Amino acid sequence: MTVPSTNDVIDTVLGLERFPDLEALREQRAKLKHLSETSYQAALRPAEPRNFSYALRAALAARMATLWKSQELSAHFRTLLEREEGGSGLAAIVDPGSRPEGSDARLAAILVHVDLVTLSPKDATRANIEKLAAAGLDDRDIVTLAGLIAFVNYQVLVVAGLKMLRDN
Repeated sequence: MTVPSTNDVIDTVLGLERFPDLEALREQRAKLKHLSETSYQAALRPAEPRNFSYALRAALAARMATLWKSQELSAHFRTLLEREEGGSGLAAIVDPGSRPEGSDARLAAILVHVDLVTLSPKDATRANIEKLAAAGLDDRDIVTLAGLIAFVNYQVLVVAGLKMLRDN
């Protein structure tokens, strides 16, 4: 099956149009490139965002990229956040040192979980999932959050690998 080539987020944030050898390398795995981009759409811009607004998704993605010190992806997700309705109200959570003010236990639990799974995934346990449920996330919310965390962390690693190839 041939997958049509499209310019995706990874190509864009790394400026791969200026690196034809690296572009050609990515095109050798056109199906994987296509699946990565459709996974991006599913994680960040699903048809029905449910209890995770597009702005919250962008803010959480920017936070994870910032935790990884992935400047390119952090900038991308920050720009995405700025474009989203309500994004300015969530800009503070991009900073890994921030915690929500007031009594937003749901957001606080989400941020703790995002940081844990991004920085120390082997330390995540069933108890951490139970804390999300206790904070008001239902099963679908927990799966949504897990998918977003998994995808962004995957994308950060792909960008890091390609960046090493690009810069060396």
